[in-house]
Parts: sequence; structure tokens; C-alpha cells
Amino acid sequence: MDRDTKPMDTSIIIESAVSPANESYRRTMRKLKGFASAGRWLKLLLAAKKSQSPVDHPYFLDYQLRAALELGDEAEIKRCCAESRQIDDADRVIKLASLITKWKRPLDAAEVLNELPPDFKSDKARRLAVRLKKMPKDRVTRREVRRLISRFIAPRAARTETVTHRFPTDSENFSVPPSRIEVVRLDGIEPEIEELVKTLFAKFEVRLEQKKFPVVTEYRDVFTNELGMIWSADGSVFQAPDGVGPNVTDPTSVPLFETAFSCAGRHKGYFEWIVRRLSGLAWRLDPSTPDCPILLRKQHLSLAKDALGVLGIPEHQLIAIEGPVFCRRLYVGYGEIGVLPRRDAFQRTYGDLIAAAEHRNDRQIPRRFYISRRDSARRSMAGELEFETALAERGITPMVLSELGLLDKINLFRNAELVVGAHGAGLSHLVFAKPGVRVLEIAPTTLAKSKMLGVQTCFTRLSTVYGHHHTFVLQPMNPVTSEWSPNIADIDRVLAAG
Repeated sequence: MDRDTKPMDTSIIIESAVSPANESYRRTMRKLKGFASAGRWLKLLLAAKKSQSPVDHPYFLDYQLRAALELGDEAEIKRCCAESRQIDDADRVIKLASLITKWKRPLDAAEVLNELPPDFKSDKARRLAVRLKKMPKDRVTRREVRRLISRFIAPRAARTETVTHRFPTDSENFSVPPSRIEVVRLDGIEPEIEELVKTLFAKFEVRLEQKKFPVVTEYRDVFTNELGMIWSADGSVFQAPDGVGPNVTDPTSVPLFETAFSCAGRHKGYFEWIVRRLSGLAWRLDPSTPDCPILLRKQHLSLAKDALGVLGIPEHQLIAIEGPVFCRRLYVGYGEIGVLPRRDAFQRTYGDLIAAAEHRNDRQIPRRFYISRRDSARRSMAGELEFETALAERGITPMVLSELGLLDKINLFRNAELVVGAHGAGLSHLVFAKPGVRVLEIAPTTLAKSKMLGVQTCFTRLSTVYGHHHTFVLQPMNPVTSEWSPNIADIDRVLAAG
């Protein structure tokens, strides 16, 4: 297939042009549109060059630029970019810059965007500028692109505008108990996946050696929302996934808090709550810190009531937010796994919850158990009932964690000798287990999905921190349906290996 007959990419951004009365213009537009639909880009360029000035009929330029990009015609691309500077319609300039961005040409796109009037502002231009800011790979291009688009992006707030606080109970007298982390590759799993997992294990060991300590950050006079974004009225952005804050700058237009502690954030899963949010709350629960409302995602509200009610926090102090709020003083605590060895820092949450669970330990619980996935629709597992039956015959009791309250889950893991389970949120409770528990985690994956292993090895990191013996079993799965089925013989071999 030659370049003139390249199949049409239906993502073409050109809109149906608003036709002048000029019949010649309408005929030319129909011709250009036909060539574009057929992917005949060279014919399109030649036809457009024979027609009137693309500035007089600006939609010609849209087609010419698209054709030049498809053909990789550098001279034509440069000419189209130069002519775009004569266009008065800001929306069309942004569309042209967006088209260039799709072809991974950040410098050309930034130069087109920079031709907009100096006082021009729009959300479309801002979002495109954020994309361009992240795109360049080499330092020189990155510096030039950021110079060209800097006026479209609100400046990040200076670090001097925030204050960090250490945890009152933190101590330098801590240690990481010895752990044993292994990876087992079952038949059907490519060796490179195993090597990737081992590399991830090694990287975390390096991070752990840095011995970071947890902190809470204090912000003054800022907006925040359920996604954990933080920005000020002057447009300065403290915390946002793409470096851009929402377009809300009037404190009187949203709920106001004099003082608040934020547990909000982008992620809403159970692991996020148990490991990252609950750890940060240890600072807020200390008697020496401000007694203020706790801002949460609504998905975490019931979890917060369950845990913090035990710790003495009344429900009226738990505020589910679903949009921007303004705080005169905002405290944000966010724990990463690497700081969890400093157990004294987290006594007010993990330590007190363990004490409350042990005080209420009034039921028989198995010491060897399997975390059943009967209550989960994710990561489809075939033949689980037969697998559970086989485990039960080996003295490993199936447990459905959603049927238990938090304190019962804590006692279950606290007294565990062996935990078997597929990768899933239930393993978050390893933060409550005593050092030395044996963990066998089955991780279904494929080569295509292995890019997610950086996230999926989170429970091995917990075991590294808490001194567990954790075996990460790489289990093959159907790459199309994501269905998988464990083999009890594989589990027997792993357990027999010790």
C-alpha cells in the first residue's frame, strides 16, 4: 500500500467547515474531504495548494496540516505551523496545536499555542499545556516547551508556604524485623515477568534503607476536594495529579472550615484506607494535635466510622466531601509503606486498634486460613469452590472477610500462622499481623498486564516491613477474559518447599 492510499484515521479533528457562499470553496472542501476519507494525503496536499489561500479559507489549513503530519513532510508541517499564526480564532489555534500534539511534536504544538494573545486564558489551552509539559524526553526540548507554555499553567506554590510536622510519638529507636520474600513462577508465566518482580523487590529494599519518617503537611488558606487536590485562590497548586487545580477561587462559594485534617485522595480502595490513610490519621488522633474535623471521600466514610469509632472519634467529625471546600488551616497526612517500620509513630491507630481487638477477642478463629474471593467480581477465578474444598482438607479454612467486622479481621490476622489468598484488598490486614506469619499470595498475570506489578507487589512490601515470610506466586491467566484457575498441586509444592 502506497502513502496515498493509507487507511483513514477516524480521529481526524476537522469539523465540517462553515461554507462561504463561494461555490468554488464548497467544491474544494468536498474534494479535500474526499481525499482525507480515502487517506490520500499527497493528493490532498496538491489539491489544497492549487486552491485559494488557507488563511482566506482557514479550514484548508486543517486538512493540509493533517496531510503533512500523515506524510511526515517536515517542510509542509513547518509551513502550516507558520500560517497558523495568522488565524484569529483561538479555538481553531488550540485544535491545530492539539492535532500536532497527537503526533508527539510538543515543541511545534507549544510554538503554535504560544501565538495566542498574551492575555488569553481558557481551560482547553491549560489542559493542552499540561499535556505538552510532560511530553518531551530530552532536557533541551523540555525546557523550551515549558518556557513557551508557562503562562497557561498556574505556578506551583512555593515549599516555604507549607509547614511539615513530625508525628508526636515517632522515635528513632526502631528496627525492621527480618523477612523472607520469594517469587514462584508457575508454568505459563514468562521468565521476564519473574525478573521484573525481583527487580521491584530489590528497589523497595533500597527505599527502605533510606529510613524516611512520616510527616503531616500544614497548608494555610487553601481549597481542597474529594480527590485530595489542594490549591489557593491565586491559582497556586500545591497538590494535583496533573499540576492543575480546579477553576474555583472564591472561598465564599464553597463550604468553609477553620481547621481540618484531610484523608481525601485520588484512590478509593480498601488498601488506600487501611495502609495510607489510617497511618496518617495517627497524627490527628494524638492529644497534642488539633481536634478538628476529618475530611474523607464518601467511599471511605463507613470504613472511617468503623475504625475511628473504636478509637473515640465521634461521627460528626467525619465529613464526606464531594467537591471543593476551603480551609483556613488544612493538615494532610499520607503514609507510604516505607515509613511503616516506625511503629511508635502509628500507635494511635494501628496499636490502639490491635489493643481493642485483643480486648474483644471472644470467638474461635482459625490460624491457617484462605481469603475467599466469593464476594468479589474482580479478577475472575474459576473453580474456587473446589479449590476451597481442597484447602479445607489440608486444614486451611476459607474465610469471607466481608462477613467480618474490622476488629474480627484484626484478630484473624493477628493470630494467623498461615494466610493463603489471591492478590486482593484482604491482604491489607497484614499491617496487623505479628512478625513471621507465612503468606502465600497468588498473583494472576500475563506479559501484557505485568506493567501493573509495580502496584500489585504492594503486599510483599508490607511483608518486608513487618517481617513476614511471603511467597508471591505468579499465576497464568487468560489474556482475553482475565479468567484464571488455581491448581492445588501448585500450592502443595509451594507450601512443602517451606
